[in-house]
Amino acid sequence: MAEAPATNRGFCFSTERKELKLNLIILTALSLVLTGCASTNGTSLPTTAIVILLVLLLMWLRRKTPPEAPQPDHSWDNENITAAFIAAIPVLTKELNLEVATSKQTEVLELESNRALFGINLGTNHVQVQVPVTYRYAIPLYDEWQLEVQGKVVLVRSPAIQSSLPPAIHTDEMKTHSKRGWARMPPAELLEQLHSEITPTLSQFASDPRHLALVRETCRESVADFVERWLDLEERWKNNGIETVTVQFPDERNLLKKPARLQNFS
Repeated sequence: MAEAPATNRGFCFSTERKELKLNLIILTALSLVLTGCASTNGTSLPTTAIVILLVLLLMWLRRKTPPEAPQPDHSWDNENITAAFIAAIPVLTKELNLEVATSKQTEVLELESNRALFGINLGTNHVQVQVPVTYRYAIPLYDEWQLEVQGKVVLVRSPAIQSSLPPAIHTDEMKTHSKRGWARMPPAELLEQLHSEITPTLSQFASDPRHLALVRETCRESVADFVERWLDLEERWKNNGIETVTVQFPDERNLLKKPARLQNFS
C-alpha cells in the first residue's frame, strides 16, 4: 500500500520529462527557423517579439483536438428499454400506483336465521342489503416490469392488477329489506350483523376472478396508454418504427391475439 504513491510519482515525472524535452526541441527548432529567416532578410527581431512568436507557435502546435462526443444509442433492445422505462416512471407520475380501472356495481348481501322449539319450526328471519360500491384497480408501479421489442411490437409484461382496498361503499344509496318468521322477533340483530360484514365481504369481492374479469381489458388499455405516453417522449419511438403495444399480465399464460393498442406514427 505504501509503495503505490512512489510508483505514480515516478510515472508522472517520466511523462513530464518527455513533454519537457519535446517542448524544448520544438522551441529550439522554431528559434533557429525564426533566426535564420531574420538573418536572411538582413533584419533583426526584438527578443520579446521572438519569444511571443515562439510561445504562440508552440501553443498552436501543442493544441489538443477535443474528443468527439459519443453518439447516442437510438436502438432498442430488451435490456435498455426496460431500464429506460423504469427510470422514467418518477418523471411520468409521482404516484406509487397507477390507477387503471374503476367499476361501480350493486352488490346484494343476504343473511337468514332459522329457529325451532321442541321440533316446531318458528320460522326464518331474512335480511338483505343492496349496496352500490365502486371498485378501484391499480398497478403497483415499482413492482417488476419487463418490456421486449419484437419487430414493430413492444410487449409489456406488467405487474399484476391489484384492487384498492377498501372499496368505496355508497351508503347513501344503500337499500335494506328484512323479513321475520311467523313466531320470531324482528331481525334487527341479524341486520346489524349483516352491516358489520359489508366491508370485509366487498373487499373479498374486489379481488375475485369474476370482478377482475370485468375490468381486465380496461386495465390493459390503461397500461398501454401509460407506456405509449412514455414512448411518445422518446425519439427512438419514431426512429424504430414501433407501431404496436401489447400488454400481458402475470396470470395470463398466452399472449393475446389482438394487441392492446395499435398506433401508426408516420
